[in-house]
Amino acid sequence: MEIIVTYTSIDHCYMRRKFRTLEGAQRFAWKMVGESPEIGTVFQYAVSADGIGKIEVRGASLSLLFPKVAWMTAPTPAQEF
Repeated sequence: MEIIVTYTSIDHCYMRRKFRTLEGAQRFAWKMVGESPEIGTVFQYAVSADGIGKIEVRGASLSLLFPKVAWMTAPTPAQEF
């Protein structure tokens, strides 16, 4: 299994790394955007809390890469207001 993690930032930094294990991919992604980033539209990317860096991944899901993120569920009635 090959996991490809791509990091880009607003100051034009670009890094693409290939990993054989999920743990290696997680370490790189966490170093670049933190363990609990904001997840972008339709779960296609993760953005650092300061909005500077973005992670995209192939070969694994963002939910596996960032298990600490509270993944979307159906809203409760209290959350709809």
